[in-house]
Parts: sequence; C-alpha cells; structure tokens
Amino acid sequence: MKKSSTLLFVFLLLLLGACSNENEGEQEDNQNDTEQEEDLEEKDNKENLDPATGLFMEFIKENKDSDRIAFLATWNDEPIAEMNTNLALPLASVVKIIIAIEFASQAEEGKIDPSEKVSMEEVDKYYFANTDGGAHDAWKNTLGNEAGEVSLEQIAQGMMDFSSNANTDYLIERLGLEEVNNRVGELDLNNHDPIYPLTASIAIPERVLEENNLEKDELEAALRDLDDDAYRQIAVDLFEEWQEEPLSEEEKEKAVALLDMPIQKVWSDRLTHATAEDYHKIMTMLNKKEHYSDAFYEELDAIFSLKLENEAIERAAQKGGSTAFVLNQAVYAEDEAGNRLEMILFTNDLNLSELEVAAMQVQALTDKLVNEEDFREKVRELLAE
Repeated sequence: MKKSSTLLFVFLLLLLGACSNENEGEQEDNQNDTEQEEDLEEKDNKENLDPATGLFMEFIKENKDSDRIAFLATWNDEPIAEMNTNLALPLASVVKIIIAIEFASQAEEGKIDPSEKVSMEEVDKYYFANTDGGAHDAWKNTLGNEAGEVSLEQIAQGMMDFSSNANTDYLIERLGLEEVNNRVGELDLNNHDPIYPLTASIAIPERVLEENNLEKDELEAALRDLDDDAYRQIAVDLFEEWQEEPLSEEEKEKAVALLDMPIQKVWSDRLTHATAEDYHKIMTMLNKKEHYSDAFYEELDAIFSLKLENEAIERAAQKGGSTAFVLNQAVYAEDEAGNRLEMILFTNDLNLSELEVAAMQVQALTDKLVNEEDFREKVRELLAE
C-alpha cells in the first residue's frame, strides 16, 4: 500500500511539473505575443505620425510630466493644450519680446526716435563672432550700402527678425536696463527673472577665471557656485565697462575660447527664466492690441511682425529662442475672420537628437496650429491623454 501511494505521489508530481512547464511556456508565448503586438502597435503609430510634426508631438507628449517642457496654446481664448504652464524655464531669445515692447513704448512716448541713425561701430562693440549662429552677419548683409549707419528701428528689426544679440545689448544700452526691467513689472509678470545683457554674459567665465585665479577645470564649479544675483551683476558690470571701453577682438576671442559645452550649459541654465503663462499673457495682450495705444502697436508691428503669403492670416508675429540645450517659440496670429491663436513652447535640457527634431518640426507645428482646425483637435486629444 505504501509503495503504491509513493508511486502515485511521484506520478502526480511529474504531472504537475509537466503542467507547470506547459503553463510557463504558454505564459512566455503570451508575453512574447503581447510584446510583439505592442511593438507592432508602436511601429504603426510611428508610421502614422504626421511627417511634418509627429516626432516633435511625440516628444512633447512623452515629456508632459517632466520639467523639460512647458506648452500653452489657445484658440479664441479656449485651451488647445496646457502643460507645465507655471514652470520657469530659460527664455533664450524669447526675452527680446520685452525689449521690443520697451522700444515701441519709448518710441510712442517720444523718448527715442526710431529713425535716428547710429554708427554700426556702436552696435558691433557688443558682437562676439561665432556665438549667434550667424545672426548678426545675416542681418548686416540685408542692409547693403547702409552698413555704415543704421536706424534704431533697423537695429530693433535685426534683433527680432534675425535675433542679433549685439543689437539686443545695444538697445538695452539705449533704452536703459532699469527701464527694461521696469517693463516686466508693469506687465505684471510675477514669475519673470530680471533681464540682463546677453553678450556680456559670454564674458562672465573669463572674468570669474581671472578674478579668482582659477584653473580651467575649476571654472564650471565656480560658475555654478555663484548665486543668480551675483552672476547677473557680473554681466551688468561688464556691460557698463564696455560702454566706456569696448573689448578688443583679441579679448573677445579669449572669452569665447572658454565656452566648451559644460560652460555653455551653465550659460544656458543661467539665462533669464519665465513661465509659459507669463509669455502667453504677453502674446494675448499683443494679439488683441490691448493695454497700449495705436501708436505703440504701429511701431511694434514695424519691428515685430511676419509678412505671410497666406492671405487668410491678418496679422502674426513670432519669436524663437535657442541654445545648444533649448528651443523655444512664442507666437500670436489672427486670421481674417478674427480668430486668434497664441502659443508658447519652452524646452530645456534637450539632447542633440531632440534638438534636431524640435528645430525641424517646430515651425510646422506653429503653422498647422494657425491654419488647420483638424490639427488643433488632434493636438488637443493627443496631449489630453
């Protein structure tokens, strides 16, 4: 009896083992089938992506819960998408919108004359070669025989249309840094950092290196140890010094030579920050032509507007901003029926491939949001998931 029971027990164990192995095999097959289905679904999704905007929209969706992106788009004041709207991120050249507003305001008040001629040498004292993607030279190439002297309005157009940093700092000199920052307060932008000169910040590493007698490998840590106020103050001090004694080309080259990628990352991280909500407020105000006079908007349109082939768009303006780690876009547009779009896109900590995708597709994203109702609905649905 015991022998028979033992044999039966062994047989049951073997049977259970066989069933277990069979179940494991089935589970493994099911898991493989699920993974293959997910891979096929992901492949189908990617193949079905809009070739003009799909990769960038996927990036936005995948990073909606991160601190690398803020996105706010509205159509007739109704949200299309809202994402991290109170996250303060580096503005890069989007900050130039504030300077354009200050320029138009001072022109309206008679504090500056937009037609006043200025020697190009006065502008070029703020120019650092090979630091702006060719923006300053591209602007100068449009001036033809006028390159010896330019008007203040032309300088402002070069700041907005070509994003010349040298033009920006020259206008900060003429308008006044305090007045520019007072404009931030006047616009009630509660999450906006103080603005400081852009080209002067290029020379901060050289100043910190020399004044602290540092080795090159100590520079990044020393820059990061500076608090924001101290960092900005160095830029302001350099800016004021240059107004009396501009840097030589050799001194500029020495400053630029320090800008390896780690130092550029510090520079990018320390740029003036603000939120998508701040700039959506600005772009909505400008789009509706609120808060300021007709004379203000006439001058603003002269320096900050797009000439579009699409006759259905009544007026539009946009300002981008980028570094080796950032790509931003601020847009407003109104069509002939009075429909309005405002869009703010801020990014940070992009790697090279992400930056390439953003650079290739951000303009198509902007254009399709302005022109295509179906696309606006797709974006609303995609980013609501």
